[in-house]
Amino acid sequence: MSHLDRTAVSSKHHSTVLIADDERLMRDLLASILKGCGYRHFLFAADGQQALELMRQEGPALGLAFLDIHMPGFSGIELLALAKHCCPACDCVIVSADSAIETVMASLDGGAAGFVVKPYTPKKITDVLSKYTRGTQP
Repeated sequence: MSHLDRTAVSSKHHSTVLIADDERLMRDLLASILKGCGYRHFLFAADGQQALELMRQEGPALGLAFLDIHMPGFSGIELLALAKHCCPACDCVIVSADSAIETVMASLDGGAAGFVVKPYTPKKITDVLSKYTRGTQP
């Protein structure tokens, strides 16, 4: 990762990051990419209900969440609406293999800070993080 990429994603490293995905491999891959960007505090959820419980527990400490759309319990889009109430400062990024325009628009209209199509690469993640942090630079 270039110096510019590291600078762009550095502003909220102290925040806790929630990774909610029903596939363990996807959770582990995303955490590995985010660690390479400097993030250190993670919570993991294997379904929507567990993600919601963690959102409620963490509240303001939760700065960033990556939510898979298709999970048991609540979908990522349903969690977007619920996140506004329990952790309003959290920026949520949707990750999904479903890249239909309707899905992307529903996510963004629902308040997602970004949308990343699976399978993702480290570059796709750093690109969305750069957009996420652009407004938080000193």
